[in-house]
Amino acid sequence: MNRSKLSLPLPGAIFPPHEPTPTKARVQQINKSRKESRSIVTAPVSAEQICFPLAEQAALLLRQTEGRKDELVALITSIEPSRLDATNWLRLNRDYWGVENGLHQRLDISHNDDRCRVRNDNAMLVLGMMLRLSNSLFMQWSRYQRRPDHVTTTDFQAALSEDHHRPGLRLALSKYPNLKRPS
Repeated sequence: MNRSKLSLPLPGAIFPPHEPTPTKARVQQINKSRKESRSIVTAPVSAEQICFPLAEQAALLLRQTEGRKDELVALITSIEPSRLDATNWLRLNRDYWGVENGLHQRLDISHNDDRCRVRNDNAMLVLGMMLRLSNSLFMQWSRYQRRPDHVTTTDFQAALSEDHHRPGLRLALSKYPNLKRPS
C-alpha cells in the first residue's frame, strides 16, 4: 500500500499519540508477561484510491512488544470513519485474536486444519462443518469434566474412542444423545 496515496504520516511522526483522537489512538498493556504498545492511525479512503472494493477507511497499526521486533500492519475496512474511530478499531483488532486463539487454534492444533489437503469445494464445506461440530461437542463435553479448563480436544477424541468407540457410537446413534458419562 502506497502511504502517499493515503496521506498518512510516517510512523515516527504519529507514534505515540498523546491523547486519543478519532484518527489516532494508543494502548499500552501487559500481554503474556510482556509490555506491549499498540498504536493506530486511520484515514478515510475510497475504493478507487486503494484498489480495494468497498473500502471506506485504512489504518496503520504499530505493534511494539518487549523482546520482539516492531510490527507495522496495514488495515482496511468497509466501515466509514464516523462509525469506527481509532480507539474502537484497536479494541476490535484485539478482539479478533480471541476468535483466532479459540476456535481456530483448536481447529489448527487438534484437527490439523492448517495441514489439510482437501481441495474440492464441497469436501471443504462438509469437512469444515464436521470439524466445527466436533469442536461444539468438545465444548459441551468439557463442561462435564472434573477440571474443564484442563481438558483438550485430544482428550475428547480419546474419550470417544475408548472401549472400541462405544461412547462415540452412543453419541451418534442414541435417540437422546448426551455427553455425560453413563452411571
